[in-house]
Amino acid sequence: MQCPYPRFGQRLAPTFWWDYELHDMPLPVFRAVLKKQFTNNAHLSDVRVIDRKVAECKQHMVGIRNAFYNGDHVRNYLFRENVEPKPKDFLSKFLIGKD
Repeated sequence: MQCPYPRFGQRLAPTFWWDYELHDMPLPVFRAVLKKQFTNNAHLSDVRVIDRKVAECKQHMVGIRNAFYNGDHVRNYLFRENVEPKPKDFLSKFLIGKD
């Protein structure tokens, strides 16, 4: 399966980077993050799952292009691993000051 990233990422990455004011990271780093999003599911082999992932990606990209998301949504989507998980039990909530 050929990855659609080279055509897509090279063309739209500077526009997304500029429109969503992600200037705190250099453009090459932003391009690498986009490429990582495309290659995360390279291990998939079921055609139905691949088609669904492609459709989800297209929906996200159309939403980003049409500014349905704000900059924080885009940042959380691209850097999901850096978002701290929400506390699940009472003691964890208590220690961070919630409730």
